[in-house]
Amino acid sequence: MSTQKFLKIFEQTYNDTYNYTLKYIICKCNNLNDVDDIIQETYLQFYKALINGKEILDKQAYIIAIVNNKIKEHFKLNDKIKTISVFQESNDEEFKIDLDARHRFRIRFYNKRKHR
Repeated sequence: MSTQKFLKIFEQTYNDTYNYTLKYIICKCNNLNDVDDIIQETYLQFYKALINGKEILDKQAYIIAIVNNKIKEHFKLNDKIKTISVFQESNDEEFKIDLDARHRFRIRFYNKRKHR
């Protein structure tokens, strides 16, 4: 299939589903600042599926499935971030904070008395 045909299918699907998808995300997501990111990631993933030749019979249902996954990922990350207090005191000099299963961040807390 040519790039022009993919773009035409994508554009038609985008025009047909955008308003419903936007309303759906706004109802599910409590932070309006994240709505644009979720929309962008959703349609990007949909476009990649089209290019990779995935047969999508019900495009709106497929997009809503992507949206649901993106919202779940978003809330998982936010929940993990909310539970982390950067200012918490610790007796350990070093500990790991796992924000995402794919990425690991190492944060070191130094005891000021030891480093003077």
